[in-house]
Amino acid sequence: MIVSGALIIASNHVLARYLDGAIPPIGLVFWRMIVGAIFLIPFTVLSLLENRQLILKHWRLFFLMGTLFVPLGNGLIYVAYLHTTAINGGLVSASQPAITVLLTWVLFRELINWKQSVGIFIAGLGVLWIIIKGEPSALLIMRFNSGDLTMLTAVVFGALYNVLIRKVPGQITVTQLLVIVLLSGSLITLPFYLLETIYYSPVKVNSGSILSILWVGIAVTAIAVGMVSFSIRKVGANKASISNYLRALFTALLAVVLLDENFKTFHFQSMILVVGGVFLMTLGTVAKNENLEK
Repeated sequence: MIVSGALIIASNHVLARYLDGAIPPIGLVFWRMIVGAIFLIPFTVLSLLENRQLILKHWRLFFLMGTLFVPLGNGLIYVAYLHTTAINGGLVSASQPAITVLLTWVLFRELINWKQSVGIFIAGLGVLWIIIKGEPSALLIMRFNSGDLTMLTAVVFGALYNVLIRKVPGQITVTQLLVIVLLSGSLITLPFYLLETIYYSPVKVNSGSILSILWVGIAVTAIAVGMVSFSIRKVGANKASISNYLRALFTALLAVVLLDENFKTFHFQSMILVVGGVFLMTLGTVAKNENLEK
């Protein structure tokens, strides 16, 4: 289940790069979330109605999480792929577990051990190595890839979303939470989607756009995210974090095979740093959370 979920989520990164703006980024994330919610609602509608008072009581939390997950955490991913490669984006996003642990320490003062600290540092070096394309001289003249920086920003917002999951009442299941977040996030994204449609470009209705939106809405958002989230509840966040390593690997392989991207030496070096750092980080004790992957 972890392997399948990681492969499907990797396809999201590769598809985003393949589309290269053919579907505007805000329109893509908006309709992705709407389709995902529609797919899941029949399985959760009764339980959502039963928990409606609890949901209303915590509406501020859910709207904040919707903002972090939809326009900031996922919308920025599609913006990033207008300016970077699928390999770069997949490797940068693999640093999310390390950033999650770091934010947990900053916001909740949850203690981290030396292994986690070293792991966060190493993973951070791996992300920086991707951003500067393996050229230390770029630090001196600030030649950063805007797409990689945008992806890193999306990863930070996604990590903050993961940190806030601990505040969700236990009566709310993963599937219920996903529907709430998808709907609230879509509502927040709607004004930006309308502005994008009017002043930039509308989502073109054709077979390619429909199939792409159905795939990222159903396969990625509803099925793959659900599979990874279920795995986290089943085996714990530490063991399930292997999906991050697999996602980075699958993204790189799919990008090379399907997009004909070049896997360069600095990609391999970055992969070693990011995967090694995240693996070292998971050796420590991390508080369990129902992490909803992108």
